[in-house]
Amino acid sequence: MCEDPSRTKEPIEDEGTKAEALVEMERRIEWEKPKFQLLTEELESINLGNEMEKKEVRVGKQMSPDLRMKLMELLKEFADVFAWSYQDMPGLDYEIVEHKLPLLPNSVPVRRGGEVAEYSVPRGSKLPTMSGKHCTCTKERREGSDLNRASPKDNFPLPHIDTLVDNTAQHAFFSFMDGFSGYNQILMAQEDQEKTTFITLWGTFYYRVMPFGLKNMGATYQRAMVALFHDMMHKEIEVYVDDMIAKSKTPEQHIEDLRKLLRLNQAKCTFGVKIGKLLGFVVSERGIEVDSDKVRAIREMLTPKTNFEVRGFLGRPGSFPNIARFISQLTTTCNPIFKLLRKKQKLEWDSKSQKAFEKIKRYLENPPALIPTIPRRPLILYLMVLDESMGCMLGQRDEMGRKERVIYYLSKKFTDCDKRYSALERTCCALV
Repeated sequence: MCEDPSRTKEPIEDEGTKAEALVEMERRIEWEKPKFQLLTEELESINLGNEMEKKEVRVGKQMSPDLRMKLMELLKEFADVFAWSYQDMPGLDYEIVEHKLPLLPNSVPVRRGGEVAEYSVPRGSKLPTMSGKHCTCTKERREGSDLNRASPKDNFPLPHIDTLVDNTAQHAFFSFMDGFSGYNQILMAQEDQEKTTFITLWGTFYYRVMPFGLKNMGATYQRAMVALFHDMMHKEIEVYVDDMIAKSKTPEQHIEDLRKLLRLNQAKCTFGVKIGKLLGFVVSERGIEVDSDKVRAIREMLTPKTNFEVRGFLGRPGSFPNIARFISQLTTTCNPIFKLLRKKQKLEWDSKSQKAFEKIKRYLENPPALIPTIPRRPLILYLMVLDESMGCMLGQRDEMGRKERVIYYLSKKFTDCDKRYSALERTCCALV
C-alpha cells in the first residue's frame, strides 16, 4: 500500500511550499514520543553457589515474585551449564564445528629461501593475566603475505542487524547472553594449528583453539550457532555471533524458552528483563529505541574543526549507522556537513553546518520509538522528493487501524545524474 501526501496538493514549486509539505508529512505521522530518558532496568545479582564459592548472575528487578522464584530455580538447576572459569570450557566437538585455515593457491609464506629453519612447536599454553584470566595477544605480520591475506573469505552469512532487532522488539521478556570466551570454545582443525604459530619470550606456541583476529572467525562461530540452535533461531531466540537473546511474550513461556538454551559467560548474561541493549539499539515491548549512551556521546560532542573530526561525527559508532533510521530527512538536514568532505575543498564550518549540527542534537533530545514490521498488515509509504535528495517514512497502523506508527526512516542524496531528472522521474527513482 502506498500513500502519497502530494496527491491532493498543488505541485511543490518553491522552498516555502516544500517546507509546508514537510511539516504536513510530519503532522500525519503520529508516534508515541515520551520525554527521552535513560532506558535501563535495575538489576540485582543472585548467588547460585555458596558463601565460599560464589557464582553470581544478574537478573531484572521488575519481575513478579512468582517469576523471580521460577527463574532462580531454573538457573540453579542449570548452574553447571555456565562457564565460571576458563577451565569450565571443554570446547565444541569437532563433529559440530572446527575452524579451518585454507590457503589461496600460490600463497607465498613469509619464510623464504631456507633462511629460517622450521621449529618444532610444543602444544599451546595459556598465559595468565593480572586478573587471573587467560589472554594471549599476537601481532599479525603485515609484510609479504600474512595469514589473513593468504586465506580465502568464508561467505557464510551473518544476520542482518536491522532484521534481528525488528524480530526482537515488542516482546515482553528478554534474557541477554554471551558465550564465555566464545571464540576459544571452537577448536582449530588439527592440520591447520601450526599455521597460527607465534613467538614469545617464553617460547614458540600455536593455538589449539580459534584465536581472535582471524579473518573468518565470525563466520565460523555463526555456523556453529546455526548448527546448535537452528530449531530455535528466529523463534524463541536470536543469535548474532556470540551474542544470544531469548525473547518471550509471557513470563511462563520465557522460563520454558530458557530451559532449551542454557556454556555461557555468567558475567555478561542478564535474565528476565523487560528492556535491554542489542547491537546498538534498545529493545522492549514498546518497540525499538536509540541507545541512550550513543545519544549522549553525540549530544556532548564539540563542534568539529577538522576534516578528521567531521568524518568522526558522520561515522561515529552510534551516530549515523545507528540513528539514521530514527531521523526524518537526515540526508537533507546534514547536506551542509556532507559538502565539507568533498575532495580538494577546504574545510569551512559555516552557519549552515552549525545549524545542521545543532538540529541533529535537538532531535536526539526526544527521538521516536519505532516498531518492527507486523506481517500480513498493509504498509504505508510517505515520500518526500526534493531537488537534491529524497526521503521516505515506512509505517503501519496499530491493531485498531487508527494510529500510524513509524517503522523506518530512509533518506538518500541524488547523484548529479539523478538531479537532471524531472520531478516525476525523481519520484519514480525514489520509489525504486
